[in-house]
Amino acid sequence: MSHLPLGSLSRGRGALAVPGMRLGHAGRTSDGALTGTTVLVPPPGSVAAVDVRGGGPAGHETDVIRPGTHPYGADALVLTGGSAFGLVTAHGVQRGLMEDGAGFPAPGLPGVTVPIVPASAVFDLGRGGVPFAPPQEEDGYRAYRDAREDQPGLRGSVGAGLGAWTGRGVLRGGLGQAVLRTPNGYTVTATVVVNAMGSAVDRFGNFLAAGVLAGYGWELPRIPAVTERWANLDARADGTAADVPASPRNTTIACVTTDAALDTAQAERLAGSAHAGLARALHPSHTLYDGDTVYALATASAPVAREALPTVLVELNIAAADVLSAAIVDAVMSADASPVPAPVPLSPPAVRDLAPDIAEAWDRGA
Repeated sequence: MSHLPLGSLSRGRGALAVPGMRLGHAGRTSDGALTGTTVLVPPPGSVAAVDVRGGGPAGHETDVIRPGTHPYGADALVLTGGSAFGLVTAHGVQRGLMEDGAGFPAPGLPGVTVPIVPASAVFDLGRGGVPFAPPQEEDGYRAYRDAREDQPGLRGSVGAGLGAWTGRGVLRGGLGQAVLRTPNGYTVTATVVVNAMGSAVDRFGNFLAAGVLAGYGWELPRIPAVTERWANLDARADGTAADVPASPRNTTIACVTTDAALDTAQAERLAGSAHAGLARALHPSHTLYDGDTVYALATASAPVAREALPTVLVELNIAAADVLSAAIVDAVMSADASPVPAPVPLSPPAVRDLAPDIAEAWDRGA
């Protein structure tokens, strides 16, 4: 067990590579808003868990999916912008689920269900020019109604990734996804909103996760123009360049999903392992100013034989870390230029602004 094969890694359909998963988005790009909401809806009976490691999390209903609590699971997971104000989107998702008859049956109340909807938010307030324009409950409802198994808006500047930045203004972030098939045939995916205080690229334009992902045949491009971005940020810190943004508003939130049959404790371990991939792909990570949170969903459509469980769990843990690193790269590479002209504060560029040929090649590789 000291040397396990890695499996195969692709961008693919992200969370939708797991049968029965649905994905939906809603965004706000008018009236000074630049934010959005993403909803993942697992098939009924899925196991849910969470691991929160950032120093400034904004979360809703996270305790109810920890080991030792009610074993019901979750009817949907919400990744949203708007900091703590954006958590109201979970109520909109809850309303949609209740209309569809989903949720925990309320004891003694025929026809009444209580949908369980954990949610986490990134801090993107002000990114569209107006200081306070978070997602609303209706945005959560719209994202839930948008959720489907053939979702075309898989990545980039969609949903909760609309207003995302990275590296305190080095590059725009976004929503990224990746899929990993383990040697034993299980699927592990990652869906991530990258709005990190840390950066996914170093001062020379190299992706921090390049070394690990090379083991899967991913040769990540270098973004040379990022070197100038770092120099500008340094100058701003010195007070010599006032037109370069720097933001303490951060957080990376993610969900890893698998078709393997896991219990809540095993799913929590999956989420915890994925944090290694977050720390590998973003530097710094898990700071006091990040609310870094990873959820796990296990749909149980692929049974795990008892005698194979130890090896399968190790493979899944490795996969969770690596697929999240890949999804973080995907988020940064897939981000679009800011749709808001000259917002205040000035938005950082996307990779496609600095190196359009590299971004176009990445798009073709989806």
